[in-house]
Formats: sequence, structure tokens, C-alpha cells
Amino acid sequence: MLLQIDGSRHDWLEGRGAYLTLIGAIDDATGKVPYALFREQEDAQGYFLMLHQIVDSCGIPMALYHDRHGIFEHSKREPETLEEELEGRKKPTQFGRLMEELGIASIPSYSPQARGRIERLWGTFQDRLVSELRLAHARSLKEANQVLWDFLPRYNKRFVVSAVQLGSAFRQPEEGFNPDGVFCFKYHRVVGTDNVVR
Repeated sequence: MLLQIDGSRHDWLEGRGAYLTLIGAIDDATGKVPYALFREQEDAQGYFLMLHQIVDSCGIPMALYHDRHGIFEHSKREPETLEEELEGRKKPTQFGRLMEELGIASIPSYSPQARGRIERLWGTFQDRLVSELRLAHARSLKEANQVLWDFLPRYNKRFVVSAVQLGSAFRQPEEGFNPDGVFCFKYHRVVGTDNVVR
């Protein structure tokens, strides 16, 4: 199961409120949008929330196809730390660590054309969803998310196609899986001799 994920910053509320970023995922095989949400900006926490909902409702996807945003991977221009040089690889970002812990393959794309399915979805949503938001007189982030979550089931019912291969490609989490221990930010800290946490 390959999900394409991305964020789209746009004037979703057409001047009735602040610019918002829509963070979402689309199933590459069926065109289903398993989850999406509006955020004030494209941030790691938004992607954490989105993936948490997808894992809860569908299971763990095999792979995520994404752009090379700093949320997903470090810039090649950033110098490696000594620790990273010795290890032979860069430390993952918080979201990269989350994907590793869940066993999700990370596939970076190198052009918008390669992410065609999700880019077309944003084009569709910037037409259809904007109209829905206008009809609902949505003016805030909370109202926009309510409209979005009412819109998604109708969108999926109308546009989802059957996958070529039957069966789910999502893996179910192992028994005893603790989402709170995975869907969180983890930092390496050191306590100095003066008892100060650094």
C-alpha cells in the first residue's frame, strides 16, 4: 500500500479567515483519501495526527511517497555531525523516526509531476472543497475541518475505484501496540555534571 502525502497552502476560506494548509494522504491504488486535516501551516505535528488517524482506521501503510520537505528528511546541504559520520547515515527527522518505528518505507519524490495523484487532488479540492467551505460559511480552522470531514466520505464514495489486487495492503499493528509511545516527539537529552538537562 502506497500512500502519497503532502500539504497544500491555499486561501481555502477565500478571505473569510486566515490562509490554511490542508495536509492529506491519497491511496495510490484506489484514489481514496483516508484522512486529511487543515492546519495553520505544514508541520510535523499535522503529519503525526494524520498518520495516527490512518493507522487507527485502516492500519499501517507499507510506504509513504512524499516530497523532500524538511519534515520528512534532512537537507543534503546540512553538514553531518560526527556521530552521523561514524554511523554512516543522517539521523532521521521526528517524522522519519516515526516511519522507521512503524516499519513504513519512506519514498522521496524529486518533482511535483512524480506526485501527480496528490497534486491533482489538491487541484480538485481547491475547486470542490472551496465551494463546500463557502456554502458552509466556514471562517475558522475548526469550522474548516468540520466541513472537510463531512466532505471526505462523500468524495470517497463518488471517486474511489477498486484496486487491481483484492485485499488490504495495510498491516494491522502488533498486539500490545502503544500508539502514545510512537506518535510523539522524542529528543535525546544529556544531564550535565551541574544537573542541568541539555
